[in-house]
Amino acid sequence: MSADLHCHTTMSDGSDTPEFVVGLAKRLKLSAIALTDHDYYAGGYRAHEIGERYGIRVIEGVECSCCDRERGNKVHLLCYNCRYPEAMAALLEKETRSRTEAVLKMTALVARRFPVTEEAVMDGVSSSGFVGKQHIMLALMKAGYTTEMYGALYRSLFHPKTGSCFVPFEDNDAVEAVKVLRETGGVIVLAHPSVYGSIASLDDLIRAGIHGIELYHPQNTPEHQIVIRQAAQQHRLLLTGGTDFHGYFTQTKRLMPLGTCTASDAQLAALLEKSAQLWSVN
Repeated sequence: MSADLHCHTTMSDGSDTPEFVVGLAKRLKLSAIALTDHDYYAGGYRAHEIGERYGIRVIEGVECSCCDRERGNKVHLLCYNCRYPEAMAALLEKETRSRTEAVLKMTALVARRFPVTEEAVMDGVSSSGFVGKQHIMLALMKAGYTTEMYGALYRSLFHPKTGSCFVPFEDNDAVEAVKVLRETGGVIVLAHPSVYGSIASLDDLIRAGIHGIELYHPQNTPEHQIVIRQAAQQHRLLLTGGTDFHGYFTQTKRLMPLGTCTASDAQLAALLEKSAQLWSVN
């Protein structure tokens, strides 16, 4: 048995509801699952209740979208089991507002080429309020302009360098975000260090106070895992694992079913022990 500690639902940019994802984890006989929707923590409460009904441990979590402004790369931070989640409310709200404004601008640009309205895009948004480029694509799919979420049309519209309708938005600074997340009493883990080149930001994040690194991820190569293990051993950091599950909204060509990449039961136990330690001093 093992734990998938990185999963997304319809509360952010996943294709499946929390109920479906928790139920799937139960059928796969996983030890535990963590729901880590982008910049939205409250979905974990609902999933936790579902987990109690299904008899599977559900860990509340969030994936915070940030950036390393010095190096110009994105950095994503996972935060688990927050005792005071309200401490990061302003951080998440700022990120959500910045993203929403950019997506609505992108929607207006797309509407010049396709008969897609802002109302059609917002129709796919859940109660979390998360609005992303995939909601524009979902509206285009419903209108029959593409059969793929992240195919050629997506790249032509939203590629960061060549997309005709791409509008950038400002992420929170990663080091400052770590400082805020430490106030929540949660366990902070650098997500998928090999993605976005964020492994280059590792030293700064360690100094800022992260507690762990995601070792097992579909895009972490064996070479990346060596670097991650060395850093974890040197700085006494936790190692975790997760599929980064998005259902059929996955952005990679490779299929990533739930449970593809997991933390061991020992790693899960270490994370929960760290959480208990943090709660005892907060």
